[in-house]
Amino acid sequence: MYLYARMKYFRYILCLVFIAFSSAAQGQEKEKHVNKFRNQSQLELARDIYKDAPTKAIKIAEEVILRASKRKDKEMEGEAYVLLGNIYENIGQKELAVQRYEQALGILGQLKNRAHTADIYQRLGQLYIDLKDDKKAEEGFTICLKNSEDEDVVLKCQEGLADVELLRGNVEASFSQLDFIENNYIKDSIGLARNAARRSQVYLQQKDYPKASESFNNSLNSLPQNAVLKKEDFSPIQRAQQALLNFEQADIADKIAVQNNVVSSTVDILPADLYILENLKIASLYEKENNLPEAKKYIAAAKNAINEKTGAATVADVYKKSSEINQEKGQVAAALSDLEKYIAAKEKAIQNLEADLNQQIEIVKGQKEIDQKKQAFYLEEKERELLRSQLRTQKTIIGLLSVLLLASLVFFYFLYKNVKAKRKANQRLLLKSLRTQMNPHFIFNALNSVNNFIAKNDEKAANKFLSEFSRLMRKVLDHSQKDFISFEEEIELNQLYLKLEHFRFRDKFEYQFKNNAKDKGSDLEVPPMLIQPFIENAVWHGLRYKNEMGHLEVTINEDGNNIIVTIKDDGIGRKKSQELKTANQKKYKSTGLENISKRIALINEIYGKDYKIKVQDIDGGKEDTGTLVEIVIPLE
Repeated sequence: MYLYARMKYFRYILCLVFIAFSSAAQGQEKEKHVNKFRNQSQLELARDIYKDAPTKAIKIAEEVILRASKRKDKEMEGEAYVLLGNIYENIGQKELAVQRYEQALGILGQLKNRAHTADIYQRLGQLYIDLKDDKKAEEGFTICLKNSEDEDVVLKCQEGLADVELLRGNVEASFSQLDFIENNYIKDSIGLARNAARRSQVYLQQKDYPKASESFNNSLNSLPQNAVLKKEDFSPIQRAQQALLNFEQADIADKIAVQNNVVSSTVDILPADLYILENLKIASLYEKENNLPEAKKYIAAAKNAINEKTGAATVADVYKKSSEINQEKGQVAAALSDLEKYIAAKEKAIQNLEADLNQQIEIVKGQKEIDQKKQAFYLEEKERELLRSQLRTQKTIIGLLSVLLLASLVFFYFLYKNVKAKRKANQRLLLKSLRTQMNPHFIFNALNSVNNFIAKNDEKAANKFLSEFSRLMRKVLDHSQKDFISFEEEIELNQLYLKLEHFRFRDKFEYQFKNNAKDKGSDLEVPPMLIQPFIENAVWHGLRYKNEMGHLEVTINEDGNNIIVTIKDDGIGRKKSQELKTANQKKYKSTGLENISKRIALINEIYGKDYKIKVQDIDGGKEDTGTLVEIVIPLE
């Protein structure tokens, strides 16, 4: 009894475990079916809307691809890529369509679904025909034939091989392939129409225009009345038609006849925009023949075919050509009316083109997003474990590097500031040195004047000069410790200095000191001893050597954002003064002028000023050329 009870209990536990596992499996299976149904519904929605809303359809396909990738649903993922190929093929993005179909093959090939694979290879082959890649097109159609048992798909691939030979220009091989198709595969009149259209293109390659036109008419006559053609049925007929309409032939009359035949034969099946454009081509041919009435008829036919679905660019072409013909006929009012309609249609066409471009950009962005997200998903799957193990180490290394980088930046910042500060300090020291050099030079020249009065036993003049000189010295010594003084103080110092120099050389020159910028004196600050060296130079090296009475004029004017100080003398000039210097004098350069030039350069650099000094001869033709000095002092 005990053993039986234990066995019964054990069986009860096993039943519970089995029920639990069954429930979990059923739950997973149920979730799998729900997800598959959801993906299928999404794909069906995308298939329904992709012609009208390609961007939205691409987004839906992207979501399906990501969900299917995570759940390893290869079939659904492959179907989504096929749909993307269809979307890109429909909007003319052939390279992107090829890429998506090849991605679909890479996924669906693992499922060994031959029928699905054959259909994709057929589509790839046709895309490669459009892209003028005959080798890859032939490869696609050949693989399609090996994998397909569907008669319609086989026929399409055989026709594709005929297109390959047509693309290569192999006339005999093209005819042979078309005969093979017609004898073995074609079973309806639409197939005959496609085959005859291809024959028309081959005849055009031979430049046999009558047979090309005849084959094209046979193609049209093979079509059943009121037939609704699929895109793949109409494409070879449309290509043949385009080839006929665009063929090169010397005789314009023959070309008009052929194109008239093509347009009139295809009026019922020709798309409206294409019908309009072909009428325009015929009108252009008549225009070349100077047959404007006939050209006008075809323009009228093109205008009558315009409806609300006609593209704006096509409408613009119609009214442009109509305007040109009306202008040639001298119908100015009609030409202007057509021109206005052309401009309106052209603006609309440009807007449509911008919208198309924006849509293409969005589509390309969508494609990139799919690739990026898919790649990110695969990388995430493969590298997740590796990243977790490396994350902490990377954070530590990054932290240390960040600290090191920050420390380096701080170090170089302070180093830069220190170097900059030292450089500025050195410049200030040099500036101060130059400023202090001005003082002994000035004092030496002034004491020479006192010595001159004493030598002449003119005690009264010497006392008076010393009194004024001591007053000047107090100002000079007071200003020597400052980088800048008020312009008013600078003027006062120079007026006092000039008074002393005139006291000594009153038999040599007269002077005038005009200040026309008195209201700027208290607000403006200037370097001390800025003007004095040029006054001194005018007196000592220009005026004192004159044989007759000289004149010195110091003028201060305001000019916009600057104060202009002008020092003008009619002395002997710089060149003659240099010639008169004694041997001892030539050993020493003019310390005042040299120092003031260096000082101005340093002040401009340190304080960001724009002081300018210009020295020139007044009249080189005279014996006493005179000298003009202009000092430009910025107000700000």
